[in-house]
Amino acid sequence: MTAALATLVFLAAAWAAILLLARTFEEKWTEMGAALTREPLGAAELPRAAIAARISPRYPVQRPMRAQARPLLRAAA
Repeated sequence: MTAALATLVFLAAAWAAILLLARTFEEKWTEMGAALTREPLGAAELPRAAIAARISPRYPVQRPMRAQARPLLRAAA
């Protein structure tokens, strides 16, 4: 009797997992299809407002400089 109940619980859990996965994939496929056809998903999409922001580099941009040879090292060569 225990084996029969364990089998029933296992099958019920498997069925619930299959239904959950099917619902998840259905939602994802709907989103992917709408993205591929460039159609809005629905009224939940709100227009995004432009945000004005001043962006400055953290470090100033510098030109690369050539290495300067020291006279002592030049004489040794």
